[in-house]
Amino acid sequence: MLILNKEVLFVKRIALFCLLLTLLTGCAHTPDAPSPSVFPEAPGKADVENFYAAAAQVYDWFDLTTLPLDESDSRTEDGRTYYRVDCQSVPMPALHVSSPSESTVTYAATPVTLSTLADLQSLVESYFSPELAAHLFSLSSDHYRDFDGVLYAQSADRGSNLYLLDKTVSAAQTDADHWTVTLTFWAQYEDTQPVPVPGTQETWPASTATVGYSQSTLDLERTADGWRFTSFCPSDDLDLDAETVFTFCYGPDAFAADESAMDTWSDYKLGCWLLHADALSEGADTLLTQRFLDDPETWFSALAPLAESPLENAQTVVEGPSDVYAWFSTEEQARFEEILDTFQPRDAVQQTMLEDLRAARERAIKLAADSATASFCFVADGTFLSLGETKEAYPWGNAGFPDSPEPAGTGDNGDTLYTFSFQGVEVTYSAIPDTVSCCVFRMFTDTPGPETLGGIQVGSSEEALLGRYPSAQPYDTLQPSRPVSFDRVYVWEPGGLAYCKHIAFFLKDGTVAAIEMEDLMDGRLLS
Repeated sequence: MLILNKEVLFVKRIALFCLLLTLLTGCAHTPDAPSPSVFPEAPGKADVENFYAAAAQVYDWFDLTTLPLDESDSRTEDGRTYYRVDCQSVPMPALHVSSPSESTVTYAATPVTLSTLADLQSLVESYFSPELAAHLFSLSSDHYRDFDGVLYAQSADRGSNLYLLDKTVSAAQTDADHWTVTLTFWAQYEDTQPVPVPGTQETWPASTATVGYSQSTLDLERTADGWRFTSFCPSDDLDLDAETVFTFCYGPDAFAADESAMDTWSDYKLGCWLLHADALSEGADTLLTQRFLDDPETWFSALAPLAESPLENAQTVVEGPSDVYAWFSTEEQARFEEILDTFQPRDAVQQTMLEDLRAARERAIKLAADSATASFCFVADGTFLSLGETKEAYPWGNAGFPDSPEPAGTGDNGDTLYTFSFQGVEVTYSAIPDTVSCCVFRMFTDTPGPETLGGIQVGSSEEALLGRYPSAQPYDTLQPSRPVSFDRVYVWEPGGLAYCKHIAFFLKDGTVAAIEMEDLMDGRLLS
């Protein structure tokens, strides 16, 4: 009985040794389990997008780049130099943090180790259908090969698409056995070259910009061997011939041709043109804004790709209608408000666009109000004198003003009026009762030196005046608050958030003789 127990123990030890030897031998020649081995039977959206990211890296090892190489270990064959693949626990990319929200077993890409050509073949076949796998290896039959059972490769990086800015990935399930992965490739490339201005010796820094996007749809299917991609493309597969990719030139000749054709362009094409238009943008901006007021449904649908894109200046283009809100007519402002109040977004992208327009409108109102106040300003000896309310008591922090202003009577509301002179500008203001604040409502000068923000001063020509204030209107019956000899008057009254403010230019013999800025508070001269 004792001998029998020793024999049993010996047999058990031999069996255990053989089992360990088998396991150790297998581990020595088997790569880390490729990440597709844990891909769930019922994947969720995040799982599929992560699976795509890993598959894209594998695909790019054949079409775009090469596996990591150890260039200190090389082999030469048929005049070609190969380097040993240095692929020990190489991380596979993922687009999302794994979560159980859409599947019971979440997928996360895991590192892989590739030591032989067979390892690489196995990994490729775990992501792609047999036809796609064969296609990848056929792209360059001598790209990867074994030497003495070790994987080597030629360095064959081709460089990515120069016009590609970025790509976005979105997966959608079509049925239990089929998913699609939509890739959006964003194009953005700009080049600037000097071009001659016709009829002159000058050059114009003309820029050429390529912008837009193209899309590719990939198929992921459940096969007898598991989930495999049955169609695929490189990670930089931007189609520059797509109808949604445009190349614009902003030189003088091209701009003239484009501007005359803009009425025929789609809202999206107009938006793309505006991305790089800079100072040339006014006409297209106005046209796109008018289309927003006329047909917001089309505008939101057309500009949604821009709203969710990584393209530079896209947000500014989408917010364009709000940026000019303060300068709309009363009817246009009412229409704009109606759209913001009643438009029903079709999806989350349009909802974000609507919220951005509302926020941009508030910013535009504040900016325009500040600008409207600043526009009614004299610059005298480096000091800015503006119409409008101050937030502190006279002299408003300016030591150059007279110590004591002159009383100038009583206003319509019983407020006390004062006047003072600074560098040739006569300033009249009212003290706001029960506060330290004041309101400057009139400024007058007939002295050269003080100038408007537009650079017009006493002595400026009528031509210079109308060049800077082209919307100024003749108003020859207007009388200034101070005696001055004149034969012509122009009034600039922009309205909008300038409210009742205007600038009157009194001319004598074609030259500005006096300038008066005034806030009428409760009415306008021209409207």
